[in-house]
Amino acid sequence: MKEFSTSRRRFLNASVATTAVFGAERSLLADDSRKAGGNSGEAKNVIFMVSDGMNHGALSLAHLYRQRHQSKETNWTRLYQERPVVRSLVETYSHSSCVTDSAAAASAWGCGHRIDNGVLNILPDGTVSTPLHTKLQKVGRKTGLVSTATITHATPAGFAANVPSRGQEKDIAKQYLDRRVDVLLGGGTKFFDADLVQQFQAAGYQSISSRAELKKIDPAAGGPLLGLFSNGHMPYEIDRTNDPALDKSTPTLAEMSRAALNRLQSAKEGFFLMIEGARIDHAGHANDAAASIHDQLAFDDAIGEAIAFIDKNPDTLLVITTDHGCGGIQMNGVKGKPDEKFGPGSYSASNAYFDRLAQFSRSLEWMSQNGIKGLSGDKLAAALEKYTGLKLNDEQTKMAQGLRGGAGVALGQHTGVTWTSQNHTGELVEFCAIGPGSDRFPAFMKNRDAHDILLATLKIAV
Repeated sequence: MKEFSTSRRRFLNASVATTAVFGAERSLLADDSRKAGGNSGEAKNVIFMVSDGMNHGALSLAHLYRQRHQSKETNWTRLYQERPVVRSLVETYSHSSCVTDSAAAASAWGCGHRIDNGVLNILPDGTVSTPLHTKLQKVGRKTGLVSTATITHATPAGFAANVPSRGQEKDIAKQYLDRRVDVLLGGGTKFFDADLVQQFQAAGYQSISSRAELKKIDPAAGGPLLGLFSNGHMPYEIDRTNDPALDKSTPTLAEMSRAALNRLQSAKEGFFLMIEGARIDHAGHANDAAASIHDQLAFDDAIGEAIAFIDKNPDTLLVITTDHGCGGIQMNGVKGKPDEKFGPGSYSASNAYFDRLAQFSRSLEWMSQNGIKGLSGDKLAAALEKYTGLKLNDEQTKMAQGLRGGAGVALGQHTGVTWTSQNHTGELVEFCAIGPGSDRFPAFMKNRDAHDILLATLKIAV
C-alpha cells in the first residue's frame, strides 16, 4: 500500500498545535469531579484496550442489547455521555493491503510502521523494528498483555515480539520470557510446554491456570505473572456463562483486567497494559451474532474495570479502540409481514426480531465442538432450536448445515442481524481516549500514528 511521505514529526507538531487551540475548552470539561484527570500533559500509565475485529455495527449491537435486556448503558457509551473523551477515526491499512490483519495492525501500534499482513514488527525490507514493550522496559516501565485469544496471538504479540510469521506462537512465547513481559494473561497453554513454564517460574513468575487461582491472588502482590486458562483461545462469553464447567474454570476478561491492573499498579515508573477482547473478531469470521454481542459486552465490562482504575489513578491514559472490522455485522430494519403479529409501519418487526438473540445460549463454535456440526435435516433443526430458540424451515436448515457462514445467514433471517462476509473489512474504525495525553490524538489518524503519540505522552524519545 503506497503511503504519503508526511513525516511523523510534522504530524506530532500539528497535534501539539491542535492541543493549544482546543486544550482550554477540554480542560473546562475535565473539572467535573466525576471525571478522570485532565486530557493534557504526560501520563505515568497507559491502558490500551482493543476490541479485535469490531466495526461500528458490533459496537451498536452490544449497546442495543445492553439497553433492551440489561436495562442499562454500556460503559463505552457512558464514557461518551459523561466524560471529556477525545475521539478519532482511524485508517487501518497495512503496508501490503487496504484490508489489514491483526498482526500488521498490532505492529503499527507496536513499532510505529506499517508492515505486511501476517508479519510482526519486521519491516518489508527485513529490518527488525523495536517493539513498544522493549522501549518501555528500557526506561523502567512495566508491561502487561491480557487477551481472550491465545496470549501469543497476533494482537498481544504485536506489542512485544518480532517474528516473520504470526503463526510462530511457540517462538513468541519464548520471546515473552526472554524479554520479561511482566504480566501475561490469556489462553494458549499448548504454546507453553512444561519446560517453558518451569523457566518462567524460575525467572520469578507466579504461574496460574484457573479462575479460582486468579481470584486468590493477593491484590497487593508484586512480581511477574503468567496465567494460562485454556489450551487454545478462551471460550466465548456466551458459552462461559451457560456452561457450568467453563464458568468455573475460566475467568472473565474483566477479572483478568483487574488482576493485571492490581499487579502493575505499584510500578514506580508506571506501566503499559494492553487488554484485548479477541473473540469479537472470531465471531465475525464465524458470522455468529450472539457470540459477537456477548463478547463485546464482556469487553465492555473490562472497560468498567479500566474506568474504576483511572478514577483512582488520574495519571493514567485510557485508550479504547479496534484494529479493524470483521464480517460487517449490522442490524437491519425488519418490516412486519401480514402473517405476523407486528403492527403496520416501516420496520415494525425490528425490535422483536432482535430480541430473539436473547434466547441464544451457545456459540456456533460450541455447537460444532459438541456434535452438532455433522447433523442435518430434522436433527440439525432440533439442535439449533435447543440452543437458539429458533425454528428453522427446511431451506434454512439446509443453509445452516456445517455451521459455517450459511448458519449466520439462516439465523439472521430470524433476527435481522446479517453480515457482509466472513473476512476482515476495511472501514475507518473508532478510537477514543481519556486522561493525560489524550488531547494529542487528532480527529483522524493512520493506525501507525498512535505509536509515537503514546511515546510522547509517556515522555519517551521517539
